[in-house]
Amino acid sequence: MLPGMQPGALDAAVAALVTARRSRTRIAALPPGSNPASLAEAHAAQDATVAALGARVAGWKVAITPQHEVMRGVILGSCLFPSPASIPAKDVPLLGIEGEIGFLFARPLPPRAAEYGPDDVAAASIAVVGIEIVASRFTDYAGTPLLDRTADCMSNGAYILGTRRHDWRGTDLSQLEATLCINGTIVVRKTAGHPTGDPIIPAVALANALRNSTGIATGQLITTGTYTGLNFASPGDRIAITFTGFGTAEVTITR
Repeated sequence: MLPGMQPGALDAAVAALVTARRSRTRIAALPPGSNPASLAEAHAAQDATVAALGARVAGWKVAITPQHEVMRGVILGSCLFPSPASIPAKDVPLLGIEGEIGFLFARPLPPRAAEYGPDDVAAASIAVVGIEIVASRFTDYAGTPLLDRTADCMSNGAYILGTRRHDWRGTDLSQLEATLCINGTIVVRKTAGHPTGDPIIPAVALANALRNSTGIATGQLITTGTYTGLNFASPGDRIAITFTGFGTAEVTITR
């Protein structure tokens, strides 16, 4: 239990999130008094949920908050799929869709005292085109407090791994053109749409956050935020993200 948390609060939050995941049902809210009050508490609830599920940590999604804090959400091994993928709508009922660039680690970045820099992260990783499917364990995603959603693994439902680029280091990832299509129709096309400009920025921030604890293991993924904004699909839809000249990923949402 972290300083400031009430006795039993973490256990209550974790029990609710574990039950929601195992039963594939959504909850209105965390139990009264169990809402995380800080990012550290949200991460603690998230980590305890993953441990209670006995799940493998396949990687993380990451965002930088307006307060310059590193917010991360575990991607479970059971939620990682190669492209082209087929995923039942019942498993990801919110069906939020984001086109992303992630970094798949070909060698580890272990815990250490010295900070990691962009060159360290780049040298250890393969860039990968991805589709994140945002899915919440809460019935009212938009109305749920951000820290509660962070405790829920930052609302990750699934991640689809598309084209892998070993030669990405000569590409300016900040200037990629992203095209998101649903059923062959373009719903988003934009250039330079990443929220931090360059996706390596949040990847380095998370690498440094994790060097104080687990580090990053070979085969784990960091995905760094959407180039396309949050869009929504429906059961039966075919979704494709293309980064012009760089790669693609595809997923079908089965009914």
